[in-house]
Amino acid sequence: MSYFQGQSRAERGAVLLMRAMRFVMALGVAAVLAGCDGGLPDSGPNSPKASGTGGLVNSLMLGAQDKSGPGKTKLPLARVRLAGGDVVVVGPDGYCLDPVTVENSAARGFALIASCHILSDGKFGASVEPILVTVTVGPKSNVEDIPTPKQLSFAANAPLIGGETRDGFVVANLGSGGDAVLDGGDTRYWRGAFLQGDRMVGLALYAPKGSAYAGSQGGGFLRKVHGKIVSQSPGGADPAPKLVKKPGEENLLGRLFNR
Repeated sequence: MSYFQGQSRAERGAVLLMRAMRFVMALGVAAVLAGCDGGLPDSGPNSPKASGTGGLVNSLMLGAQDKSGPGKTKLPLARVRLAGGDVVVVGPDGYCLDPVTVENSAARGFALIASCHILSDGKFGASVEPILVTVTVGPKSNVEDIPTPKQLSFAANAPLIGGETRDGFVVANLGSGGDAVLDGGDTRYWRGAFLQGDRMVGLALYAPKGSAYAGSQGGGFLRKVHGKIVSQSPGGADPAPKLVKKPGEENLLGRLFNR
């Protein structure tokens, strides 16, 4: 049975986008910046990841292999503990973590949130919007500020459509770059950032062309992701962080989102 059989054009596009992003990460070019607890595994702070370009490229072409034997696809993760457990990532209902994309060390971490249904090849979860969210955890630092929407826009070198800062979380809707890794993706996308303890966490949301999640609904979805991470992670979040005001601190954002 084809992996894409029974899936809509938008869902197929999301699968291809995930694969393209995995390939980009495997080459070391960029890694931009779960409501699936029913029987799905968790990942610990030191969970192994695929190493080397060859391993990830093979995963793209053949599917990640589970220990249960050849032809078995890795189950999506319900949650993942990144950066030594300082940040615990859980997706909103219907969304899981892609085990192939998890990058994890004591210093930093990366994970990709997507439809449980798509990630499991239809074995788990209901059909939900085929959107992708990347989560990037930065190293420990003494930064006490979060950026403004304008600074997120500057770091991305993209026009700012709109954004807001509320409850310790900043979001920005950007007007270009969302289609950079796949034809058919919307040019618009969202970025978000918040402090989790002494780490900056960056989020980015990508959606198919014309999706409301590339526009009006994307910020609300990132707020759900933010709320899930804060509720599951130790220490909660700074309830009233300052805004970034010092010149040059945009470089910190560039390293977080565009490493």
